[in-house]
This record gives sequence, structure tokens and C-alpha cells, in this order.
Amino acid sequence: MYRKFIFLIFFSIIASSVQSANFTLDTFKIEINSSFLGKEILLFGQKKENRDVIIIFEGEKQKAKLSTKIKNGLFWINDTQELSNIPVFFGIFTTPKKSLNEIFLISEITNRHNLINNFSEELYRIRKALEAKGLYYEEELDEIEENLFYTKFEIPDNISEGDITIHLYEVLDEEIVSTIEKKLTIEKKGLTSNLEKLLTEQSFLYVFILIVFSIAFSLISNLIFRKK
Repeated sequence: MYRKFIFLIFFSIIASSVQSANFTLDTFKIEINSSFLGKEILLFGQKKENRDVIIIFEGEKQKAKLSTKIKNGLFWINDTQELSNIPVFFGIFTTPKKSLNEIFLISEITNRHNLINNFSEELYRIRKALEAKGLYYEEELDEIEENLFYTKFEIPDNISEGDITIHLYEVLDEEIVSTIEKKLTIEKKGLTSNLEKLLTEQSFLYVFILIVFSIAFSLISNLIFRKK
């Protein structure tokens, strides 16, 4: 709670001179290690009283698979689609509350974010699949007074390493009047990160080390059993 009060005091001081919407997070860097169980993020910001705010968190885009059960004769089978350019994390936070259908009407926003750029069933299923993993949000920002807002949400433990780009759109009469862009960095630390980098950057060396360890373990095991 103390973080919330600190942000509230800070933004209350500057709220009277608001020229355009702005925001901050309690942290812009998350470090992941073997004991990482997720991280709560606190967002605070200010806006003009007569303007709407839409904040979109969009993770780096990767290839993904989408499985759907379809009926083939008497049996149900999994139909798997190979997808590309799918963000690993996506969050939409608005004040006042806007549904996704309302956001669809603002083409300047939907054209910039492929996960919400049309009404298709495929994109709907992708969003639902991400939501089931805690990687997709659609939420309203809580308002404090008339021009301050905040929210808190969870970055889950299954988040991928990389940058999450945060887009703030200030909207008046369904038109964007200002934008701000910031980044939340997700960085892996420790042995797990080193092994992943080794596997990615020097796969031959990684395999060689595994073989050497396997042979050494086998020899040591044989010696122990011979002594017995």
C-alpha cells in the first residue's frame, strides 16, 4: 500500500498543471530467476478531465501454435495452426472503461496492434489462449479524483524474456491527441539464463558439454558399482 500513497502524493502535486496524459510504473525492470513466482506491477498516471486514456502493454512478437478441437467424422481431433508475430504479453487498460468493441472503432490504435486489429475468430481465440495463461488483460483503470488513475496487475511466472512496450493513447472524441511510449524490461538472471544463452548462441558447445558430463557421470557410476 505504501507504494500507492507515494505515487498518489507525487501525482497530486503535479495534477493541477496537467498538460497531457502521462504515467509511470513502480518498476521498469523485472529480473527472473529460478525462484521467480510472478511480479505485481503498480501503474499510476494523470490525465485531463475531459479526455480518455488507453494504455496498451505489448510484449515482443514470436511464433506460436494455436490448437483447436474439430470434429472429424466420429472423432474429435486437434487442429494446430502455426502463427507468427504474436505478442507474448498483451494488456489493455482504459479510463473511462472501454470495451474492445469500442477500441475497434479507433483505427489509429488497432492498426498499430495486430492482436486487436480486427474482429476475427482467430484473433479472439488467440486472446483467450493468452488470457488462460495470465498473459492477456482487459481492465479498467481506477480513478483517484478526476484526473488521476492507477491500477495493479500481475506479470506471471511464465512470462518470456524481453521488452514489453507500453503505449499510452490520450483520446478525445475518438481521436488520438497525444501518445507516450515506454518499456518494461523482463530479464533472466542466474544459471538458467546462462544455459539458455549458451544453447542459443553456442549450441555445439552446449551439446559437447552435455556429452562430456554424461560420459563422466557414466564412468564414475561404473567405478562405484565395481567397488561394491
